Amino acid sequence: MTMSVRLPVACLVAICQLSACADSQPVRYYTLTAIGAAGAANSAGASGQIKIRLEPVTIPPELDRLQIVRRDGPYSVRISDFDRWAAPLQEQIRRTLSDDLTARMPAGLIVDPDEPPTSEPRRRLSVAIAAFSANDSCGSSLRAEWAVRAPGGEMEHGQQQVQVAGDASCTGGVPAAMSAALAQLADRLAAAL
Repeated sequence: MTMSVRLPVACLVAICQLSACADSQPVRYYTLTAIGAAGAANSAGASGQIKIRLEPVTIPPELDRLQIVRRDGPYSVRISDFDRWAAPLQEQIRRTLSDDLTARMPAGLIVDPDEPPTSEPRRRLSVAIAAFSANDSCGSSLRAEWAVRAPGGEMEHGQQQVQVAGDASCTGGVPAAMSAALAQLADRLAAAL
């Protein structure tokens, strides 16, 4: 008798779980995208200049996840279960920033960050993201430190803070705001380099 009661109860539980899964929200995947420079890139080649390679970018641990993180207030963040990055954020930032710099610097000066080892000298650009957040109105804030090390060991460094104003009617959401912030960072790095 107990066996016959357990079977319908188990079936009922399984049906409830399946219906809950069917009603769940679909997961959406996003990427960062390079944004072309406002002015035309310098078409002059980089002959005679030491090429620049963007090293792996560091990001805060709270952003090092596939879920998109939004800042809710000064002491809280919101992690979305249904809005996710299509690839690790650290890799996307590096690729996007490299593409943004390529569009802003003389042709050939910025090399592919994934180039194989070479005997040619390179200046190495390191970027450490200290804070990078966006909100629901598509405002974004980025704070980063950077350093460029020449083959001889000479080094230049600086800090940049970027604010992208929000627009309540934005359609691209957080990835568009963060892409715009990276484009502004690339503008400032191109001027400094």
